[in-house]
Amino acid sequence: MAEKNIQENPLPEEPQEQSQPQELQLQMPAPMGDPKEIPKPLEVPKPDKPAPTPPPVTIVPPPLTIPYTKSPPNDLYRRLLPAVLFVLTFVTVMTMLLVYMDNVAMTAQQFRRNMTLDYELARIGQASAQLVAYVRQLHLSPPHAAHPPLVPQPTRQVHVIDALYGQIYNGTFIEFLPRGGRDQTMEYLEGSRHWEGVVVRAAPKDYLLLRGGTRALHACLSPTAHPREVTYQEPDSQDNLFSSRVLCLPLYTVLLAAEATKTDYVLLGGNNVLPALKHIPFEDGSVRLQVIEIRSSDPIARNRTTAFLATKNYFVAASFDEGVMYALKETV
Repeated sequence: MAEKNIQENPLPEEPQEQSQPQELQLQMPAPMGDPKEIPKPLEVPKPDKPAPTPPPVTIVPPPLTIPYTKSPPNDLYRRLLPAVLFVLTFVTVMTMLLVYMDNVAMTAQQFRRNMTLDYELARIGQASAQLVAYVRQLHLSPPHAAHPPLVPQPTRQVHVIDALYGQIYNGTFIEFLPRGGRDQTMEYLEGSRHWEGVVVRAAPKDYLLLRGGTRALHACLSPTAHPREVTYQEPDSQDNLFSSRVLCLPLYTVLLAAEATKTDYVLLGGNNVLPALKHIPFEDGSVRLQVIEIRSSDPIARNRTTAFLATKNYFVAASFDEGVMYALKETV
């Protein structure tokens, strides 16, 4: 009866929508009243073939892009300012360097020009007070010794002076020669009879050797009535690279600077003696040169000088191989 009731009252079927797939549907266990029916274990279907391995995926990074951002004007100027300052500094330094090099080149060119050209200082007269003060204060060096240490023997010129005027003590002299050492006649008068005067040399070496023992002046004899600046070249030197500049002064300027317009003995040498004597104002009586001696072996120059001094009341006192001595007639 029990089996009959079970067959007549079967279990109600579940709706179709909630049913599971057929292969995964579980069998409901039998009612607990029937011990003979045991539920079967859950069966999982096995795949027929293994699942395929997916291909490897390569990850490509996106390209690096810098986003463009527009800088404000102030920020842009701040970045460009160091470069602009560097350019301006470089241009300024290069300009100053070029100007300096140009000035150095012009100075060197002017120096070479000055060393080769002679300048006529025609605007300055031989009696200019400024010129006389300039020569006296800056060029006329004072002596450092009262008398020369060695006194030579008297010369023929000394004997002529003694024959004309007797022995003169404490006289004055001007020794104006282009080059060479001290004249023996002047050394004797300075050492033995205490004469004072000025020694003038154009040669730089001779001037440096003579200064200190007496009043020395570095100058040459100007043939004009105004000073000149010339290039002096040593006659015995073959080197033209080291030529010196010498200031040529009129004889009257030297007499004024040395305060020797009334002098007893004037010794002159060189090629400009006659032109220099022509610019001496003998007529106004401001200059009185007792004895004039020229050092020249040129007969033409000696004759011309004799003829000129004859017009100034001078006569030939003595003639030597190296020169001629003239004396003023009024003192005979």
